[in-house]
Amino acid sequence: MIDKLIRASIKNRALVLVLTFMITLVGIYNAYYLSIDAIPDVTNVQVSAVTSSPALSPLEVEQFITYPIEMEFTGLPNVTEIRSISRAGVSSVTVVFKDGTDIYFARQLVNERIKQAEAIIPPGYGRPELSPIATGLGDIYEFVLTSDRHSPEELRTYMDWELAREVKSVEGVIDVNIIGGQVRQYQVKIDPKRLAVHNLTLSQIYGKLESANQNTGGGYISKNSEQIVIRGESQYKSIEDLKNTAVTTAGDGIPLLLGQIAEVEIGPALRFGLVTKDSQGEVVGATAMMLMGQNSLEVVKRVKIRIEKIREKLPPGMRIETFYDRSEFIGRTLSTIFTNLGEAAVLVVVVLILALGTVKGALLVALAIPIPMLVATIFMNAFGIVGNLMSLGALDFGLLVDGTIVMLESILHGFILKRSFYEMQTKLEDRELAAEEIITDACVRVGRAATFSVAIILLVYLPLMSLEGVEGRMFKPMAITVALALGAALLFSLTTFPAAASILFRNPFFHHSKYWDIITEKYKLLLDFGMARKAEFCYAGIGIVLLALLLGSTLGSEFLPRIDEGEIAIDIKRLPSTSINYSRDINSDMEAVLKKFPEVIGVVSRMGRGESAAEPVGTDEGEAMVKLKPRKEWTTAEDREELMTKMKDEILKFIPSSTISLSQPIENRVNALLSGSKADVVIKIYGDDLVKLKDIAAQFANKLKSVPGVADLRVQRVLGLPLVEIKVDRENMARYGVQAEEILATVEALRLGRQTGKVFEGFKRFDLVVRLKIDATDLEQVENIPVFTSFGSTVPLGQVAEINLVEGPAAIYRESLKRRIMVETNIRGRDLVGFVNEAQKATKEIEKNLPSGYRTDWGGQFENFTRAKERLALVVPIALAIIFFMLMAAFGSVYYALGVFIVVPLAVSGGIIGLVVRGLPFSIPAGVGFIAVSGIAVLNGVVYASTLREELEKGASISEAVYLAGIHSLRPVMTTEIIAAVGFIPMAISTMAGAEVQKPLATVVISGVIVATVLSRVLLPIVMEYLLNLYESQERRKSAKRRLLEKRAFGNLSSNFVHDNSEWLGAHENHLVEATWEPETKEDRKKKKTPRLRKGKKK
Repeated sequence: MIDKLIRASIKNRALVLVLTFMITLVGIYNAYYLSIDAIPDVTNVQVSAVTSSPALSPLEVEQFITYPIEMEFTGLPNVTEIRSISRAGVSSVTVVFKDGTDIYFARQLVNERIKQAEAIIPPGYGRPELSPIATGLGDIYEFVLTSDRHSPEELRTYMDWELAREVKSVEGVIDVNIIGGQVRQYQVKIDPKRLAVHNLTLSQIYGKLESANQNTGGGYISKNSEQIVIRGESQYKSIEDLKNTAVTTAGDGIPLLLGQIAEVEIGPALRFGLVTKDSQGEVVGATAMMLMGQNSLEVVKRVKIRIEKIREKLPPGMRIETFYDRSEFIGRTLSTIFTNLGEAAVLVVVVLILALGTVKGALLVALAIPIPMLVATIFMNAFGIVGNLMSLGALDFGLLVDGTIVMLESILHGFILKRSFYEMQTKLEDRELAAEEIITDACVRVGRAATFSVAIILLVYLPLMSLEGVEGRMFKPMAITVALALGAALLFSLTTFPAAASILFRNPFFHHSKYWDIITEKYKLLLDFGMARKAEFCYAGIGIVLLALLLGSTLGSEFLPRIDEGEIAIDIKRLPSTSINYSRDINSDMEAVLKKFPEVIGVVSRMGRGESAAEPVGTDEGEAMVKLKPRKEWTTAEDREELMTKMKDEILKFIPSSTISLSQPIENRVNALLSGSKADVVIKIYGDDLVKLKDIAAQFANKLKSVPGVADLRVQRVLGLPLVEIKVDRENMARYGVQAEEILATVEALRLGRQTGKVFEGFKRFDLVVRLKIDATDLEQVENIPVFTSFGSTVPLGQVAEINLVEGPAAIYRESLKRRIMVETNIRGRDLVGFVNEAQKATKEIEKNLPSGYRTDWGGQFENFTRAKERLALVVPIALAIIFFMLMAAFGSVYYALGVFIVVPLAVSGGIIGLVVRGLPFSIPAGVGFIAVSGIAVLNGVVYASTLREELEKGASISEAVYLAGIHSLRPVMTTEIIAAVGFIPMAISTMAGAEVQKPLATVVISGVIVATVLSRVLLPIVMEYLLNLYESQERRKSAKRRLLEKRAFGNLSSNFVHDNSEWLGAHENHLVEATWEPETKEDRKKKKTPRLRKGKKK
């Protein structure tokens, strides 16, 4: 079939080239619209139900909201994890589904259960809402609105009702999360003493405002030919409308107006978060969140265009300032990808020209780089694979051009061998036909070998396709992309390349490279030297493998090298009692400290959450985004780790009250979504009692302090939130005739207020809130608030309720239906897995002595590494075994397969040595490099083995064949190996954004290829000679045994009979082996009977 495909392609060359051109155009179109991002989105499939209930403490949120929702979510199909956070005023329950679950199906399942949970949640405690359909890479664009002329309330109002709505309408934006400023409210501040004078309760005020703030319809009337709609309007439109609301009527019939017992004004709502910038005060911040599955580069582009249009119509004095733009990071990583690929392509072409001696041939081979990659983009779009640092940046050009190099080598060799045949032709047409025949025969001769080579490489990458979880989402798209590109490259080498070669080489040249003559002579000397010292070279090879294994045992391990995002994210945690205004001042001080670093462009800090409760964080938690200059402009530090350490030291020197952790924006966000924490390593402790959990966590933290590499160590704060607890006294309530709802209404009106409706200003709408005009920080005033009794009198609140300042939970974290606390730490200056192993040893005793009902789990990035390592340890041997059996099937001998595989440990040893020399830990990208270099080694082993078999078929002895095979396979093997190594050089030495991931992979491939090339060119002939001699000796023994069998079993038959029935004898050899010719026994001699053929051992 392959032979027919090649012949058909050459015969219909014009059609093939036209089709190739058309496919290339389709590829260019698909490449233009390919979804692009910086890194793979490793976020799992998860749906969060967020419930805002500002009046509740963490305990009530857990009891009345979180727990019922968790119970409803239990039992959903394909669920792997349920975790939740209960804070003052907000509940968030996250359901994680198995990979591959459709996000919309998952949301439908969760939404159905939310409807059931709403029936359990008490009225007035909030309604659960689904979080936006976004992922860890969803925060694509962040900006602030600032002004020297406008108040925080005016800025927030403009952001809420103008700017954010414009941005949210951009295609691909699912939501805009706003934080900071002051939300506009219509506030009715009631004097409790005036209420008491007029015998009014808060409940009566609530009812009056709700009933008066309505519109209604009265149907319609018909008048003559017209239909007229009846409309009743009573909605509030101004402060005056509210003040003139009659709440009751005095004894003399004069109405009592709201303005007489309350202050009615526009004021700021109780806020739960704020944003500051560059130590210059408060601003209003917003984050544009991208819909899952969208092209982030295109969405950011559309957002920026919309922002520019909004800038043109901003009120005078207002400014929009961008402080995070994902397209900048994407641009830097794309620059890295295309720079490395471009440099690699140039190097490959130069090497091809030098190695092959033909510019036309080298350029034709080089077309196997862009065309297959463009074809791959067609299927990437079809399969929804995003182009990023992993899927595009890990392509090896050496593998793509391998098939075409073999084809071109075969063609050039064919020209040299059949030069006389070509020159015999006198006519131009005959010469062109002769050249076409030579090209066809040459391509057909190696077509199957090229296909076999691609099959081996695809099998080598098979283990990556089996990865699951985070590592699967990271590397599976890369493996699929490589497979698509390799398949397209194979199709190119079997169709387009022969067709194009038959046109380009109609007038063949007979080039003889002097460079290769020199290299070949040097190689002959090395081979002669090695063949004369076989044992020494074998020992040297074994020694290098053992040395590599020894060095490998000292390597550290990590899941993935940190990618430099160009920004630093500082995670801030303070005491739960820290006020929002104090946090604002502290953040401004921190920004001033950071601005002193010459590397810093700007700093934007935020504390708490926005009013939408999209992120369930308290006012004691926040994040600062530090925008940095390009690395070449740095003066304070050499690298990111050093800069982060110095920044942390400076911050803690001036602001010791904060617990801070330095990381990067995307890294922070993804870690938080995957494990519920932004740290590298997390110890999760499960139990019921928060105090016990805190004590156990403190023990773990004390042990971790002594482990080298620990940084940003902290224990989750679950206690320490000060509460003004107003607990009803039911006995006194009964004595005075006070209803519980009246006391609870009073508590609600202390600070938060009761929302009684909306006030519309055009299309804008604002909450109408009723509060008490009282200083809630003064407990004495709170105790003296008059509360109405059923007897028409009032009683101080302190007589029917116990009012105390107590400490309660700051936040309650749950996972797998159990309460949980986390010990979190980042790692500096050492490998991840080594740190975890040492930390687990240090805390082993604590885990042994945990109280009954308490348990621990270790989480973080090392979990992904461990899972990937275990999966690869299972799948890689299976893939290698399949390759081994394929080699056996191809060569018809186990000895050839063993000989080819001897190159793999050499290549792996070279990769290990490369990592050690460069001081890089083992990581999953390095593992991908080992897989790739193993495939390259097997391919080149196959080339040598194929050449060896050809030499043996020509009649050469084993010693001659292994020697000649080494010489004749030198050029194709060296060419492919040099190209494979050269293609990775730009990745290995790059310092651009994202090169951190490519560096381990490139290092392993380059060093593995170098070591394997140098050693295998001598060791492979030595090993193959030994294996073939072993095979020959076994064959000789079999042949001798067979001849003896024939002699003993058929000694009385003529030689002609044996010759004529040799096929039958060969087919029944096994049966004949099991039959033995028994000599004459004593009984036979006594009876003088002739010997007989007796059955041997029973099968």
